[in-house]
Amino acid sequence: MSNTINTAPCRFCGQMVQLDTEEKLTQPQAEEKATMSCTCPEAVEYQKEKQRKEKAMKNVSVLFGEDAAPEKRAGEGIVNILRAAVEEIYTGGLAKVTLNLRGGELKRLFRRIAKAR
Repeated sequence: MSNTINTAPCRFCGQMVQLDTEEKLTQPQAEEKATMSCTCPEAVEYQKEKQRKEKAMKNVSVLFGEDAAPEKRAGEGIVNILRAAVEEIYTGGLAKVTLNLRGGELKRLFRRIAKAR
């Protein structure tokens, strides 16, 4: 398959970035990739924030979800609540979350999220 050249602006500074991809991207997809490769201060901060959020979501999976040890796994409903809480923390809807579950893992997870922000 031949590569496709896409051009899109960084959503923060407007700098045009040329993207060499295997498929044609939609405009929002191209702008996201352009922003993720831009070096303007706002884009770099966005990239860091996105990486922190992805790491927090991975921690939910490793500590409580499908990647956790069988004896540590929480129910699907609880994992969905945790993922929703992480999403709300990173979109600014929540400052912090306290959930009480058996064991202390949950408290550590949200402490890590709070420190990363």
